[in-house]
Amino acid sequence: MHVMIYKRSLLLLLATLLLTTLPALGQQADSENCNLCHDLAMIGVSGPGNSLRSFEITSDGYSHSTHRNVICRDCHTDINVFPHPEQVEKVECSKACHITKPFALTGYSHIDQAEAHAISAHGQNPKYSDEKNDAKPGCKYCHNNTFRNIIEDDKLSESSKHCVRCHEGDGLAGVILHVNSHSGHRTTEASIDVVELCSSCHSDESRMNQFDVNLTQVSGYERHFHGKALKKGLDEVANCMDCHRNHLNLPADDPNSSIHPNNIQQTCSSNAYCHSDANAKFATSAIHSEPTTQNNPIIFFTEWGFILLTAGTMALLFAHILLDFGRWGIDAWMRRKKR
Repeated sequence: MHVMIYKRSLLLLLATLLLTTLPALGQQADSENCNLCHDLAMIGVSGPGNSLRSFEITSDGYSHSTHRNVICRDCHTDINVFPHPEQVEKVECSKACHITKPFALTGYSHIDQAEAHAISAHGQNPKYSDEKNDAKPGCKYCHNNTFRNIIEDDKLSESSKHCVRCHEGDGLAGVILHVNSHSGHRTTEASIDVVELCSSCHSDESRMNQFDVNLTQVSGYERHFHGKALKKGLDEVANCMDCHRNHLNLPADDPNSSIHPNNIQQTCSSNAYCHSDANAKFATSAIHSEPTTQNNPIIFFTEWGFILLTAGTMALLFAHILLDFGRWGIDAWMRRKKR
């Protein structure tokens, strides 16, 4: 009896210690206590039209975010006094932080992604005006850091245990979990979010007109197999980033582009959940185009042929039903009249 009470007390003590130490571990990056102010509800700066630019970052949200181990001033390097000035420099995501890369002694940074974005179709163009460049998506437009982007997956957690057998600590295992959670953990909701994110720009006529980009990409995707399958809940279906890449998004006429005619076959077959046996002819099929008599007359007339065939068949069916019903009515009336 005493043994059982002892075990229960020990388990209760361990559970209490775990609950009290986990939040502290998650908040170690806030060693300079930035959340003393930023944890306050509705902290922000008022703007035009009674708008509020919020600077609220809750401790719980910060401790569960992707950047939970990054010290605030690793990114906000211009802040050196407390309290800091109201105007601070814009954060550059390519700056190296204190996190060390696996198998390296250098600080981790997003420099590779930043350089890819800079030369992509979404990068800043020196020939464009500031207003036109501001219409392009930057890092935070896609990576809004909503503090809900940590994916928990039992299978990935189980797999990481093999890494820890040789690599002591959870540093490398954490990196593997983070990478796999974004590259291998595909869900329909995630693909829908990607399509909605890209569509927020590519369906905006005023924004696309600045860059002479037509609006057929979104409607074309939605009317083809990928878009329809995604709406029906098919998990492993290509979204925008699967074909166009996330950072190195190049125009179709660029030889290095993933959608260049010389590379499109490899793009279609690059992922196991896509068309692994795609041939060159398959890769030439239209994905976004709106068929017209000019750009794709075969598909245009075939599509309208099926529409007319279906409509005509339904019209004849209803006509047959109406005539049959009319004849039945007339026969019934004639039989009643003869009586």
